[in-house]
Order: sequence, then C-alpha cells, then structure tokens
Amino acid sequence: MSNSNTQSFEEMMKELENIVQKLDNENVSLEESLNLYQRGMKLSATCDETLKDAEKKVNELMADEQTDNNDDVVKEDNENE
Repeated sequence: MSNSNTQSFEEMMKELENIVQKLDNENVSLEESLNLYQRGMKLSATCDETLKDAEKKVNELMADEQTDNNDDVVKEDNENE
C-alpha cells in the first residue's frame, strides 16, 4: 500500500474503495481486516483534511473575488462623481 503523503486525493479515494471491497469479501482474515480497517481510517482522515483545505481555499478565493468586485464598484462610483 502506498504512503498517503505521496498519493493524490484521487489515488487515496481509489485505494479506499478497494479497501471497502476487500472488507466486504468474507474470505478476508480477521488480521487482514483489522489492517485494512486501520489503513482505511487513515486514508479517510487524510481525504477529509484535503477536502477541508480545498474548501477553505475556495472560500478564500470567493472572498477575494467579492472584495475585488466591491473595489471595482467603489472605483466606478468615484469616477462618476
């Protein structure tokens, strides 16, 4: 299994899907199930953190865009006076 620090979000999600499929298989030993579960939890936490970071960046970009738009409106108002 790959290190989640070097995997892209998409790769981690794919690995997580594979883990879920393996855990659904009744032929997996208890020990392997526990290892898969632990890996899945780590991947899930990393994916969650990645999504939260992305959401924060999008919100910042939207706030910057709103500020830029407000500045443009103020400029136009000042030019029209």
